[in-house]
Amino acid sequence: MTEFLLYLYAESPVHAGAADSVDVLDLPVQREASTTYPVIWGQSLKGALRQAARETPGWNGLVTQIFGSEPGDGAADGGTTAGLLAVGDAQLVAMPVPTLRRTFAWVTSEIALGRLARKYAALGGRQVPQVPDVATDRGLAPDEDWTSSPAEVLGPFVVPLGEAPDQRLRGWAALLADDAVGASDPFAPFAAKLRTDLLLTGSGIMPHLLRECTEQAVRVQLGETKTVENGPFYSEYLPAETILAASLTLRLPAGRGAAPEEHEKQRQALRKLLDGQLLQVGGDETLGKGLVWGRLHETETA
Repeated sequence: MTEFLLYLYAESPVHAGAADSVDVLDLPVQREASTTYPVIWGQSLKGALRQAARETPGWNGLVTQIFGSEPGDGAADGGTTAGLLAVGDAQLVAMPVPTLRRTFAWVTSEIALGRLARKYAALGGRQVPQVPDVATDRGLAPDEDWTSSPAEVLGPFVVPLGEAPDQRLRGWAALLADDAVGASDPFAPFAAKLRTDLLLTGSGIMPHLLRECTEQAVRVQLGETKTVENGPFYSEYLPAETILAASLTLRLPAGRGAAPEEHEKQRQALRKLLDGQLLQVGGDETLGKGLVWGRLHETETA
């Protein structure tokens, strides 16, 4: 089988909607119950990837093999046939927040980097930096420009960022710049910025930043006479430049041996579909929301 690590880098605000409203938000984003971190659940991501495959030429015979059948198209009893691709949740790696220095910075946490380190461990053979530890009410920075003052404004908070750059965080910033963003011409300025502007915040600050620094839009629905028919209602979005990561597993067909040629065909099809491609994830597609760039990394396992 093949293990993949899929990065999603937001080109536009992303709305993967939750089931229930929260406070004043009628349409909040999906969040983990334990951490309250934003997430794109695996079933939502798999549906988006399936739709991308269906709209891609040459995928007609592979959609059911890889993603499984849709209800009514599988077994004779109306059930479904499982696909070979297992899709995990797209968990948050880093999210941009406004700052007084350099316009914005990406914030991450020990939890986010620790989870990403486990995803790399599943790939095997790739060494990643050690995850830095930080006090709950403080932060770390990879660049001395951030540590030159006693504290920095991150969103609505003032956070001390230490007295010197953290070398471990510098290593993570370089890794994300290479693997999640990439060095090609359209992305090079953002990759260079990420190398210096990835900030690690403590567990007492990060959940609040992830609540306060999402985008919230007020919308109405107009009737035929251009008067308000429904609303106003409030939608929440992950901002552009947000980075998420998901683990994917492409299994070998059961009962047919290793089937190396078929497996290789499926692997190559996934790479062409996801790596370096602009994908549509989440709702409000007609408003230009939910566009993300995919970056795919893989390792063969037994």
